Amino acid sequence: MKQAYDRSSRERTGTLSPGVPVRTLVLGVMLLLLAFTIAVSPARANEPGRVTGGMKYTIPAWFKTSFLELTDDAAEAAEADRHLMLFMHLDECPYCEAVLNESIVNSDYSPWLRERFDAIAINIRGDREVAFNEEVTLSEKKLAELLKVWQTPVVIFLDGENRQVTRIDGYRTPLEFERILHYVDDKAYLQMDLPSYVAKVSAGPHYRFRDHPAFTDETALSLNDKPLLVIFEDAWCGGCDLLHDTLLADPGVNEQLANYRVVRLDAESETPIVTPDGRQSTPRAWIRELGIDARPAILAFAEGRELVRIKGVLRNWHFTTAIRYVGEGHYKTYPTQRKFSRALRKQQLEAGIDVDLGRQ
Repeated sequence: MKQAYDRSSRERTGTLSPGVPVRTLVLGVMLLLLAFTIAVSPARANEPGRVTGGMKYTIPAWFKTSFLELTDDAAEAAEADRHLMLFMHLDECPYCEAVLNESIVNSDYSPWLRERFDAIAINIRGDREVAFNEEVTLSEKKLAELLKVWQTPVVIFLDGENRQVTRIDGYRTPLEFERILHYVDDKAYLQMDLPSYVAKVSAGPHYRFRDHPAFTDETALSLNDKPLLVIFEDAWCGGCDLLHDTLLADPGVNEQLANYRVVRLDAESETPIVTPDGRQSTPRAWIRELGIDARPAILAFAEGRELVRIKGVLRNWHFTTAIRYVGEGHYKTYPTQRKFSRALRKQQLEAGIDVDLGRQ
């Protein structure tokens, strides 16, 4: 009877074996699971990061099948009263995918574009041979180096004499891309620069200047106490709202902006300024002297030297990397922003940090 009583007591008190309550056993199991989690966590942390955000795309079948003898291709386009359009791209480049699908293939003006331009795709990592002109023949990737293709896509428009009449580096909104197409098709490049043409043909200003806490009103840009970031906008800027809504609203970007004196300039302004190299000028004269027709355009300076030039709106990772290069002083170690970008990407992946190339 005593043994039966003890068994029932153990059942009532939750004891499965003499002296070991159920709650003690459960706690032990939880501790074992915690120890297992801690033991395997370092292995998971040591897994390499992944590159995400790449976008696959297909070059349209209506792009011209070419032997890549550009002098002949340009002349052939001119005979049909067209211009030759070179679409220089990189596989899985999110900017290339966006421009191709938003502006070239699926825009309202795509049928007109197909009628007015001969389009040829050139892969900047490709090995096909390109006869750039009668004197220069080289691979696609060597041509990209020759033309200093740092942002993709690069869209180059050629006239019948195989002369470059305008060039687009990086992403442009469909509105901006359409303006550029008409600028080329109208041959307005013979009379004026692109910003002047856009102002002339636009019904009115497209963009209202927006403020930002980092912006200063400095006009003496030659001061060298901190790195300098100059942002050029104008009233017809097609990508400036995108810049403010995404990059300039991002906390990580704003942390990096604290390393700079940030000056926003109206690219059409005639207000006197002192350029970083100490010369008297105006924003309108200076940006034309620099040969920049993109809006927005962003330039980073340190020690009086231009070290980074961004045309249009980049995605977050590329933009943050570019401004870190100057703002954190990495230009003192890496001779180019591209080399720093590659080193940073490698470092992050080895540390198990994903690199998202697609986030705006």
